[in-house]
Amino acid sequence: MKPGLQPGIIQPVHLLLLCLTAFSLFPGCGIRNGRRGNPPAGETAGILEYVEELDGRLGESSGLIRFRGKSWTINDSGGNPVLYGFDNRGGKPLQEISILDAENADWESLAQDGDYIYICDVGNNFGRRDELQVYRVAKDSIPRSGNARVGAEIIRYRYAGRDKNENPVRRSRYDCEAAFVWGDSLFLFTKDWETDSTTLYTCPTKPGSYELKPRMTYPVDGLVTGADAIPCKSLVVLCGYRDYVPFVWILEDFNPSDYSHGTAHRLDFPALTGLQTEGIALVSPERAFLSCEKSEFPASLYRLDLNP
Repeated sequence: MKPGLQPGIIQPVHLLLLCLTAFSLFPGCGIRNGRRGNPPAGETAGILEYVEELDGRLGESSGLIRFRGKSWTINDSGGNPVLYGFDNRGGKPLQEISILDAENADWESLAQDGDYIYICDVGNNFGRRDELQVYRVAKDSIPRSGNARVGAEIIRYRYAGRDKNENPVRRSRYDCEAAFVWGDSLFLFTKDWETDSTTLYTCPTKPGSYELKPRMTYPVDGLVTGADAIPCKSLVVLCGYRDYVPFVWILEDFNPSDYSHGTAHRLDFPALTGLQTEGIALVSPERAFLSCEKSEFPASLYRLDLNP
């Protein structure tokens, strides 16, 4: 099948009605005391289930992975250069891993493979950053408990064909907030403020300096803020929002050779307008966690059923 996010068995309009119906059963998902709030823990909407509010230290949660039975996140631009590990009961940091000689210019995504965690300092809202970087942290340098300070190797890259000062306003086509590792490459998906599409770039996971060329553009109809994959299942999942309505794209039969895919499903959550989804972590082909930074809603963690 040609790429292009053609919906398959589940049609977007049916999902929209499904989500509206599901969330209407749970008033805690909407307005509470004149402001938006999360539903009580354990209250479910079937597709997207609220897990917990995150500690204030994680208020700008902007990336998510699962590692050693914990969730791990980072704060975005201006935050401390720290990787936070927390469990899914309480939302409080259990570990704080400071990255030596690192700066949080705009940390926006986390990715991992068997040996490393990749902290993606690739945010570029205004298109002013000429060179982006990714910190590669060895997993065996992170203790199983307690805080630590660890070093990191650096992967640097530029976008080919980009003028140095292109788009000096918040309409950049070279912003990025979503990444995962597939094989020996980072797959980076842009947050395209101009076209509401996302363009895929790939970058070697080996430290060095690279110039990246676009691989594929997908008409996602929104701003992509998170991505994860299960390569052995040929599964890719993207999250984001359009007009602050959260959405998730599920891409099946993803082909890393030509970046095409088979069936695609989109989930929309209009009853949670204002929920700023930022990170997604797959724990199985059927289940994922979503992190949201503080917005109209508190910073929070949700569990997503990928087979509603």
